[in-house]
Parts: sequence; structure tokens; C-alpha cells
Amino acid sequence: MSRTGNKQVVKVLQARDIEILKGLYEHRALSTEQIMRRYEMSKWYTYKKLALLRNSKLISTLPIRGYLANQKRQGNYHRISETGITCLRKQGVAVERSADQLRVNIRHLPFLLSSNDIMIDLEKYKWVMKDSRQVKVEYELNRGANVQGMLTSPKGVGYLFYMFMHGISKMNLNKTAKEIKESKYRNYMLFAKSQKSFSTIVNVLSIDENLIVQCQSLKIFPYVFAKYYLRLFEDENNVMKFLEDYEIYDLSFKTDFKDTRRKTYDGLERVVRHNGEEKYLVNLLDTDLVKVYNIKQYRKEMYELDGRKVLIVTTSNTRKMHEQLLEEIYHVDYLEIDTGDLIDYLTTI
Repeated sequence: MSRTGNKQVVKVLQARDIEILKGLYEHRALSTEQIMRRYEMSKWYTYKKLALLRNSKLISTLPIRGYLANQKRQGNYHRISETGITCLRKQGVAVERSADQLRVNIRHLPFLLSSNDIMIDLEKYKWVMKDSRQVKVEYELNRGANVQGMLTSPKGVGYLFYMFMHGISKMNLNKTAKEIKESKYRNYMLFAKSQKSFSTIVNVLSIDENLIVQCQSLKIFPYVFAKYYLRLFEDENNVMKFLEDYEIYDLSFKTDFKDTRRKTYDGLERVVRHNGEEKYLVNLLDTDLVKVYNIKQYRKEMYELDGRKVLIVTTSNTRKMHEQLLEEIYHVDYLEIDTGDLIDYLTTI
């Protein structure tokens, strides 16, 4: 560390300095709070480290404001500068873009920071994120597409994902639906920053069967809940382990309960014992509209021949919505999990 005038500057780049510069290059913009969390630094040390990098002209710092004129400042975000990119190149880091190419449009900033927040929370659980630029090139998507990137689970399943803020226009939602229909990809996650936008997305997309039938999964999450759920529950085996506390026991892999004479139904592969009965279990904690569609295809006459109800795993926050989506299906039971209890369980992992 040395001084230029009255300002302290970086004299020799430390390993942490390089990590932060690489993070800003890879993710274009990170807030102060995100840098503090991602690199596990104290608040005081984060401010000191960023000041040194800024004084050394390795990064630039800008206020976070929404694109609406009346929105208040929400802290700062940071970008790598051209000097910072030059430093990375000298350190042997492969860099192809200039600082100007990494510039973030103010309208896109809330979406980018929200996406990066998901990435920071989930990367420690072995999720991997590709940003929108990489995904658009790799999957030949339109440059102006709304897609925010791809999240790949620890098991290697990739999901193109979309971020919706507190306000949501029907035009924007229709644009997203059109993109999904035109894409050859089949797995999607949509994140909603408010309860209102979550409800709007579910209500609008749930009636678009042309959209749903071409997807393998179309999961819709409240934003904060997703950051807990995806830590563990994208693996359905972990969901089953959790449900043992509710006396739900998986029978699917016990040969005694396999009957080759029974018809099979899409999306109804898991058989459990609940309250002394065999039932098909469907985990709707992720509000996957493909799962909802599959339940609807298990019609009354099929149930009367098969004899198994569908047991739906829901939460205290989403049960009413799930009941509305399945209001014409009467051969269903609901296992309601308290949302707070679920988050407490996932927080301890």
C-alpha cells in the first residue's frame, strides 16, 4: 500500500484484489454488500479494500438507483476499469472484453444485480451461473432477449432463467413467453421479486398450454424463497428425506409396490405412503407449471381406475394459489409445510 497525495493506493496486488477484479470482470457489476458476502470480508475491510482499488483506478464506483427518476439511491455498485482489466491481463487472466463492453445499462442494472445475488447465494452449494451474454451466444438467442442467464444444478441440469422485478408489465411477460416458445431449450426458472409479480406470472403463464407442453420444467419462484429452496431441494431425493419428518415414505423403489399392470402417467412417477394410503407425490414447492399440467391430465376416470390420489407438497404461502390452479381436480390431498419452518430447515444446512 502507498499514498498518492492524501489517498492510499494499492502498491502490490494481493490475492484478494485479483479475486475481486476477476469477479467484477466476470459479473460486470457487484454491489458493496455482494462483494462483502462473496469474499467473506467484514464491512470495514470491504470499504477499505474497495477504496484502495478505486483510488488506484482499478475499479469505478457508482450509485445504485432504479431506472425510475423518483427512486432513491440504494448503495453503490462497482465495475472494473480498463486499468483493472490491464492488471488482470498482466496476472495471466484471460480477458477478452473491454471495460466499455462491460458497461451496464441503467435499465438492466436491477436485473443484473439480482441475478448476481442468486449466484452468490448458490455457488457455495455447487450451482454454476452463466451470464446472459454467454447464454445468448451459446443458444443462438436474440441479443435483445430478456433471459438473464443459465443456472446449472449440482447434478448438471441447466435452467435458463428470467428475473422479474416488483412491477411487471403484461407486454414484458408475453415477450418472455414468446422467447421460451421459440427456444429449443426445455428447462426454465422464473424469479419474482414481489408477491404481486409472482402471482401475475403464475396466473398468466398457467393458461398458456402451448408454452407449458414444450417445457420439461417451468419453475416459478418468489425470489427470496428460491435462494433457500435451491440450496438443497432441486434434488428430489433431498425433498423426500425432509418429508420423512411428516411421515411420508417413498415406495417408488420397492419392488413389492410395482405393478406392471398399472398405467403410468407423466409426472406421477413417485408413489408414497401417506395416512395409510398409497398416493402419487408431486412436489409443488417450486410451483412448476409442467407439474401442474401433468396433474390435470390425471383425470377423474383415470383416478377411478387407478385408485391413487395425488399428494401435493405446498407451503402456507402458496397453498391457496395451488388450489386455484387445480380447482377442477378433486382427487388431490395437500401436505402444507409452514414456509418459516421450511426456511429454518434449509438455513441450517
